[in-house]
Order: sequence, then structure tokens, then C-alpha cells
Amino acid sequence: MTHIKQLDAIRAIAVLLVLVWHGFPVTHLINHIPNGPIGVNMFFVLSGYLITRILMEDRLKAERTNLPRLMVFKNFFFRRALRIFPIYYLTVFALWLANGFANSNIEPNIGYFLTYTSNFYFFRIQGWDGLLSHTWSLSIEEQFYLVWPWIMLFLNRKLLLPLIIGSIVIGIVSQYAVTPPYGELLPHTCLHAFGTGALLSWIMVFRPAALPGAYKVLGIFGAAAVVILVLEIMIGNWQFAPVRLLTAAITGWLIACVLLKRDQLAWPLSWVLNNKPLIFLGKISYGIYLYHPIIPHYTLPTLNAINQHIPIIGNHLLFIEQNCLVILTAWLSWMLIERPILGLKKYFVLPGKKAPVPVDVAGQVAV
Repeated sequence: MTHIKQLDAIRAIAVLLVLVWHGFPVTHLINHIPNGPIGVNMFFVLSGYLITRILMEDRLKAERTNLPRLMVFKNFFFRRALRIFPIYYLTVFALWLANGFANSNIEPNIGYFLTYTSNFYFFRIQGWDGLLSHTWSLSIEEQFYLVWPWIMLFLNRKLLLPLIIGSIVIGIVSQYAVTPPYGELLPHTCLHAFGTGALLSWIMVFRPAALPGAYKVLGIFGAAAVVILVLEIMIGNWQFAPVRLLTAAITGWLIACVLLKRDQLAWPLSWVLNNKPLIFLGKISYGIYLYHPIIPHYTLPTLNAINQHIPIIGNHLLFIEQNCLVILTAWLSWMLIERPILGLKKYFVLPGKKAPVPVDVAGQVAV
């Protein structure tokens, strides 16, 4: 699949919103916008688009060349595993070994984290668990990766579009049926976010001529979502339209815009989505997301001691320092661990299909 650098920029925006959400108190003025939930749900829509498109394109290749679809699934699964498992399990085991110093009740609940079911753990206890609380979204992503490929690869092609539309409907209805915030940790409440991205993939693969129309429709929904989002921020009431629903509409329009006009984006979108620092951050966003609660926790005492001698008041300097360290850690993780391991993807390429380079957008989905 062609590398679209603007999607990396969108991914960077998503992870920066998460950093802001966790870097400042919820009562801070900057967090009157639900930055964290918006960022995480942007990731879900991106994953829905990228994963579904990979699966659909590989399915078509398998149909043309009579390749077994189980081979397609095997290749997909192992390529995903090479991308997301190494640093995830490295982080989980490091915190498990740290035990009492991990600011998490990880030892008796290690099974949840090893099996990517921490979202069910947090739902069960109706609470969070320190430095591993953010793994709920990674668990939902992995659950999506385990179930969605079977549907996209084996379901009758005529039923794919109804299934995707049905998943969007189920996600919307489910989110209204649960009690936030912990009810929203259940995978079926996220289906409309993944489904929005999946719908764009179906259009790109099977009906590319329909993309301009989809862009216009999503533009209407996206504009309405922005208005509703602003109103709900002003009144502080999220009962009318959940953040996930609004984010799915806005992100869906943004992805459609990139797919349709990425070489002709108007300012300021062109300035933002072609921004090289943002594209770089998008490339290492998985590590940024995974490490972002952990690095600040362990560096806080040292940075506070240093900052006592710096004549700057407030938490802004600390926020910058901590997240510079997070980004540095993510970059080192990418260079020393992730990118070398991604070289093993060459062993899981469908016959006749050129192996993508490690920085391909298809390898940057998880978060």
C-alpha cells in the first residue's frame, strides 16, 4: 500500500492531543477540550482505514492468484505482531519486574496485560491502574486485529459493505447504551470509529469513483460535528453526542480529504499535514503513546529538583521537558528495537508482492 505521509501527520496530531490531556490537569483550561479522547479515537479511525485497506487489497490478490486466504491471514497477523508486540511486551515485563515501583497493581493482574484484555480489567474494577491505564486502547486495537481480518477475508464480498455499515450503527447505538467512561472501554462501543475508516477503505478499493461524493457527505457530518463539539465544550455536557462519534466524523472527513486532495491541500491543512516534524512524530507515535505515562513518572523527581534552579514558574517547562524525553525514548526505541525487528516482515509477504520498507505507513498503525 502506498505510503501517505499526511496520515502520519494526522497520527502525530492524535498522539500530541493525548500528551496534552495527560500532561495537564483535567481542570486546566487547555483540557476543556477532551484532547485525550479525541486523540485516541482518531487512532481508531486511522486503524480502521489502514487495516481494512490492507486486508481488502490482499484479499483481492488472493482471489486473483488462488492464494489460500489463511496464508493472507497468517501474513497479516505476523506482520502486525512484529509491529506491536516487541515494545509492548518489553514495557509490560519491565513494569512487572519493577512491581512495587511501577505505580500499578500489575502483579495480580498480569494476565490482562499479557492477553491484551486490560480494557475488560478496567471495566471490571470501574477504575484505572496507574502507568498501564492507557493500554486499554491498545487492547481494543488488538481485539480488532484478531476479529476483523476473518470478516474481511472470508465474508462474501457482497456482504462487506452492509457489514461495515452495520458495525457503524452498532457502535453508535452501543455507545449510547453504556455508562461512560468505563462502558466506553468495551470493544463494541468503538465499532463506529473503526467502521468509519473501514468504509473509506471499501470505497477506495471497490468504488474509488465514489470518493468525491463520500468526501462531501463526510464534510457535512464533519462540519456538524465541529459545531456540536464546540457547543458541548461550552456547556460541558456530552450527553447529546459522545466525543467518539464526533471524532469519527471529523477524522473520517480529514482522511477522505487526504485521499482525494493530498497533492492539492489548501492552507492551513497543507501546512499542517505536510509538516515534516509532525510526519516524523507520526512515524514514532506508537512508542510515544506507549511510553508517555511511564517516562514522566520516573523522571519527575529529578526534573523537579533541576527546575527549582530555573526561574520559570508553572508546569509548562516540566511538560516540555518530560515530553522531550518521551519523544527521545520513542525515537531510540524506533531506531534500536522497532525498525530492526520490522526487517523480519520480509518473511511474511504474499508471493509476488514486493516487501514494503519498514517505514511504510502500513507498519505504523498501532496505538
